[in-house]
Amino acid sequence: MDSKRPFEIAECQQAAKGLKSSWQDMAGSEALIRALVAERNGDTPLALFWTEVHRALCKEHNVF
Repeated sequence: MDSKRPFEIAECQQAAKGLKSSWQDMAGSEALIRALVAERNGDTPLALFWTEVHRALCKEHNVF
């Protein structure tokens, strides 16, 4: 993900699928950790991307 350009929802959904296949039930936690690291590194657009990935994972499980 190039944080210098706007992200697409489809990219978030693809990233969610990738995390889910690698991290299984910890995929949401991994997305939030990546968002935290991005924000701490001053990359707010990338942090927003990872929070949107987390949202996509939550929608998959009907959390929201």
